[in-house]
Amino acid sequence: MTKDFQKQVKKYDVLIVGRYFCDLVFSGLPEFPRLGHEVYSRDFHLVPGGVYTPAVALHRLGIHTAWPCQFGSDPFSQFVKGEAMREGLDGSLFEDLGGPSLRITAAFSFKDERAFLSYTDLLPKYKYQNLIEEIHPKWVYITHLVLGNELENLVAASRSVNARVYMDCQAHSHSIKEQVIQEALKKVDIFSPNAAEAKKITNEENLKSVMNELLQYTPAVIVKDGVTGCHYQDANEVMDVKGIAADVLDTTGAGDNFNCGFLYGQIHGYSIERSLRIANICGGLSTQGYGGTSTAPTESQVLQLL
Repeated sequence: MTKDFQKQVKKYDVLIVGRYFCDLVFSGLPEFPRLGHEVYSRDFHLVPGGVYTPAVALHRLGIHTAWPCQFGSDPFSQFVKGEAMREGLDGSLFEDLGGPSLRITAAFSFKDERAFLSYTDLLPKYKYQNLIEEIHPKWVYITHLVLGNELENLVAASRSVNARVYMDCQAHSHSIKEQVIQEALKKVDIFSPNAAEAKKITNEENLKSVMNELLQYTPAVIVKDGVTGCHYQDANEVMDVKGIAADVLDTTGAGDNFNCGFLYGQIHGYSIERSLRIANICGGLSTQGYGGTSTAPTESQVLQLL
């Protein structure tokens, strides 16, 4: 690694863990697709997705973001990489693979929820530990459930540079009764599922019970609750923060934008409550366009609404 590159990477505030996806977004659906029946959507958009979404969201908020990502020779990889470079993301940590790296999602988007059908090529796990130790990020943002040794290595590297760890949930089939889940939640600083994911993982319907159950294992919980806003709890504080009014077109990526708004607040030294307000603004504004980034806000837009 050159001295110039070392100087550059030391500026990063957040390292994001996760790969790209290319999203085929179907919206304006009269009903959910079912077997033996053809459904036509009113609108269709091909957009970059996966961790491209929070990478762009953080970039627009002025946060120095490290996104190590592998792109293949296939058209979906090249489309997303091209969009990333046009957006102005730092491509110094991008890696070109010799063959295809397909990561595709068909998103069926409704006003308040969405469903996904995905395909991914198998790729070796990316080793983030050395990079974390080199760039000393303030936060390591894990965009999905990571468990076992993989999480242990990420957290150990984060602790070695005094970085905090924020973990989202995403779609899962796990239960809080599993020891591997309990151990994972103990390791991170903040666990942030959405309401449906939180209810599923705890097998509880009442959100107060959900929060209390999760807090038995993790230091702090943020539950994203759509248009309602969000709920926060740690050992000392309990708060509910209302969402903003928005003309919702597509909820894809709203949770990612929410997470980025919260991290923005924390990196700038704001209180938990103010950070959650910023998170709600970012999540709400992102739903007013298609895909996760078409209306992801800039820092000035957020501060104006705040």
